[in-house]
Amino acid sequence: MLRAIYVRTLKEGVSDDDYIAAWMPEGVSREDYQAKVTVSHSTVHERQTVTVFEFEGDPDDVLEELGGLVRPDWRDRVAEVVEGTDVETIYVDTTSYGTAGRPQG
Repeated sequence: MLRAIYVRTLKEGVSDDDYIAAWMPEGVSREDYQAKVTVSHSTVHERQTVTVFEFEGDPDDVLEELGGLVRPDWRDRVAEVVEGTDVETIYVDTTSYGTAGRPQG
């Protein structure tokens, strides 16, 4: 599993829908998208987001794999809706365990 992680601050008034439209390929719906995506907002700075793309792929070809998940001009389009990017990187899962729910008990 590969994870592309972006920590960004959205410009004032930019919604999640605006942000997603900046990189989502034309003709692709959220239901048909070939990766799991989460956009999360900071609890202390509402415009700061963490965006995580989870997708299967070969780490040696990660940029090619990611290329199919975004518009060709995504960098320019995203620059129009974000104030800044603090983190932009890709990780390879090496260990995974546990559940996403609250602990029982």
